[in-house]
Amino acid sequence: MLGIKKQLIKSMIKLEVVGNAPGKLQIYVAQIKKIENEYKHYQVYAEHAIELLKGVQDLDVDYMKGIVTINYDQNQVNAQRIYKWIQMMIDMGLDYYDEFKPMWEADGDDDQKVEAIWQQIKPILISAMAKL
Repeated sequence: MLGIKKQLIKSMIKLEVVGNAPGKLQIYVAQIKKIENEYKHYQVYAEHAIELLKGVQDLDVDYMKGIVTINYDQNQVNAQRIYKWIQMMIDMGLDYYDEFKPMWEADGDDDQKVEAIWQQIKPILISAMAKL
């Protein structure tokens, strides 16, 4: 993906920490409020991706407020590392967008396409943790 296009899209995905208590990080993401109901069940893949980071226990998404609450073990990870991990995931999603776009646009069952994309990006995410 072109660098300018990536930066433009990334600037539209703004994350704002709205709560940072020990073991609980809350991030406001305005775009979450715009997710159509038919796509909300794919939240599980975002959960799986974030939970790849050791110490992240679970997360909750409030679509009405646009807030993602991430519960974590503060003995294993801190809020700054989680925030950095989310930023890295966004970057990787944009970096691999052109590669996965044809898979998404192909005919077929959306659930199967999302699962196939997840199976391809999961090892990329795991290897990216070494850079975190």
